[in-house]
Amino acid sequence: METQNSGLGTYSISEKAFREIASIACTHIKNIYPYRKDKEFVECDFSKNGELTVDLNVRVKKGIDIVKLCTKVQEEVKESILLMTGVEPKTVNIDIKGFETEK
Repeated sequence: METQNSGLGTYSISEKAFREIASIACTHIKNIYPYRKDKEFVECDFSKNGELTVDLNVRVKKGIDIVKLCTKVQEEVKESILLMTGVEPKTVNIDIKGFETEK
């Protein structure tokens, strides 16, 4: 949980909110899918010194340039979280669990 002081009082942003921001950022990118649709595929953790780490468990479309896609996902997630919360993630880790094929 991230707590900030606005001068008028404090506000907190839960880890769930950070997960939702990262999840929404991923939905705007083609060729990347949640690892499991019935479970959270994003984990967010704050270290003891307040640094945010985001972990994504995903599947990607077969035949896609994985390096290019992962770089785009990392940039989008980082930018979305920073823009909406003012918190810059230290790392955005992506664990590719498998591939999606055209159905």
